[in-house]
Amino acid sequence: MFMKSAFLRVISCVVASVLLLAAGFSANDAYDVSEPENCLLHFSVVSDTHIEGNNFARYQVFARAMQDVRKNKSGNDAIVFLGDSTMNGQQIESMLFYGTLGLVLKNENIINVMGNHDIGNGEGDFKTLQKRWYGYNSAFTGRTLEHPYFYDVICGCYFIVLGMESQEVHEMLMTEEQFAWLENVLESASGSGKPVFVFSHYPSDYVIDESGEETDRLTRLFADYNREHDLFSFVGHTHMPMYLFWSFHTSDGFPETYLPRLTQLSGSHDNEPYDDTGVGLVVEVYENKVVLRGRDFYRGEWKYDTVDDTMCEVTYELKHPFQPA
Repeated sequence: MFMKSAFLRVISCVVASVLLLAAGFSANDAYDVSEPENCLLHFSVVSDTHIEGNNFARYQVFARAMQDVRKNKSGNDAIVFLGDSTMNGQQIESMLFYGTLGLVLKNENIINVMGNHDIGNGEGDFKTLQKRWYGYNSAFTGRTLEHPYFYDVICGCYFIVLGMESQEVHEMLMTEEQFAWLENVLESASGSGKPVFVFSHYPSDYVIDESGEETDRLTRLFADYNREHDLFSFVGHTHMPMYLFWSFHTSDGFPETYLPRLTQLSGSHDNEPYDDTGVGLVVEVYENKVVLRGRDFYRGEWKYDTVDDTMCEVTYELKHPFQPA
């Protein structure tokens, strides 16, 4: 396993280095969290990079955005990708995506979520594509996975990743096994008194159970937990641009943030950066609050709502004061 992972890292970085040089280097200035002296935990979140072997414009947006992620003066306790990192789960796409992470982000703590495009978007052999996803994650994140769901503990906080268990396109199947696992992890996290961060490719109301029927079980579980504790959910898949009125949801009883597609392109040849291209989040955790700040990683700017020119920033007060482990 070690030899295979080492080979994947080397060959992927070699392949990615060619396009990375062609993409050029970001001239964006360094930036920082809003209160560096008080920030106790911080991480970046992006979604839906959709790396495709024959679309250099999309790769260029991705490469320059990753360079900006790296320029946070306080660093990153984690960098989270919410799925659909590749367009079809092909080898060349995986090499370009993961190889670029290896070259640009180097030894950062990378957390990767499985999306429907990463396992063929309804086409191809599910087991083969899933195994490929496991292999690249082992090589570049150091996580040897048996399931597409897992968790990590960072500064005492639980970072929980939910995962697809079938080759669905529009919904995410969660088995009884995954639900039971999640309930156990949340039970463990509840004793810490610290905020919990949940990452999924799909919004919580896009879930089906083993019968194939839509279920609100996940939404209810999160809402129940958030009544006494602090839970924050981050999702992708929808590709909607970041707007204050749409992207930041609390109507289901817990904060759920919809991340836009990082590499949204326009133009007749799908090769021109869209206004909302390159947008993700910087999440900052303080003693009594969590701050979500929209960031245009491609242009090196904080994200402003195009409707009323208000900064895409939301602050949530914590129920329990946070102290890192």
